[in-house]
Amino acid sequence: MDDVCHNHLEHQQSRALTIALWIAFAFMVVEVIGGLVANSLALMTDALHMFTDVGAMVIGLIVLRITRIPRTPKMSYGYHRAEVLGALASALSLWALSGVLIYEAIKRLIYPPEVKGPIVFIVALFGLSANFLMMKALHSTKSDNLNLKAAYLHVLGDLAGSCGVILGGLLLWITKWNPIDPIITLIFTLFILYGTGKLIKQAAVILMEAAPGHVDPLQIEKDLASIDGIVEVHDLHIWSVSSTKSALSVHLIANQPENALKEAHRIIESHGIKHMTVQVERPDAFERKYCYDCV
Repeated sequence: MDDVCHNHLEHQQSRALTIALWIAFAFMVVEVIGGLVANSLALMTDALHMFTDVGAMVIGLIVLRITRIPRTPKMSYGYHRAEVLGALASALSLWALSGVLIYEAIKRLIYPPEVKGPIVFIVALFGLSANFLMMKALHSTKSDNLNLKAAYLHVLGDLAGSCGVILGGLLLWITKWNPIDPIITLIFTLFILYGTGKLIKQAAVILMEAAPGHVDPLQIEKDLASIDGIVEVHDLHIWSVSSTKSALSVHLIANQPENALKEAHRIIESHGIKHMTVQVERPDAFERKYCYDCV
């Protein structure tokens, strides 16, 4: 039943990404044309961000297929970390794009070109509608998957960008003050950097095999040590395989190994970890193993 539900969820995720991908691609073309006609960096910024949206969704679809590949003897955990690598690549692409946009915005602040406000305003209104459609498609599928969170973050950033471009286009239309275009671009870019910074940190934590955020290693160690007959708890390792899969290994010294093993499994599962390796030994067996001076 779990496999059926998992396959159904993956089908929903693929369908949502495909719908959002075609919306992003169609409106990207509209914004490129509108940006060239209006001579607006803010519109071109939004178009370039939409291009990274397309890239993020393509990566998302590829990663969803990769994670379905069965595990092998060499890839014993399967390909779940492809999700993390895809999210990291998507976030880093946004950082690279942000550097280019900041450079161009500063140039336009120094030498502001004439920008056609009405065109910017009208095209940005269509962009806002497109982003709402993409958000609706992705919202229900992004909760537990880091890669889909990356795609959703792209769209969320684009939504904020569209709001900024609409405001900028309206101000340009009314005031004819051209520096508003690069100012909106800078604000929008800083918003992107802040959002993707958190995503990069989350991906880095998983790649560094840190304990997942919802798990307290000290509490788990304390709970294991409280088991009746436990003498020592050591070599406790907890790490994230992906954003939804955690693993644990631990060595226990216990007077009653059979009872301790059963209780240890129950405690670890109560902390939300299903994949575990628990080694239990009696105190005398452990001492013999590590007594190098014994004859």
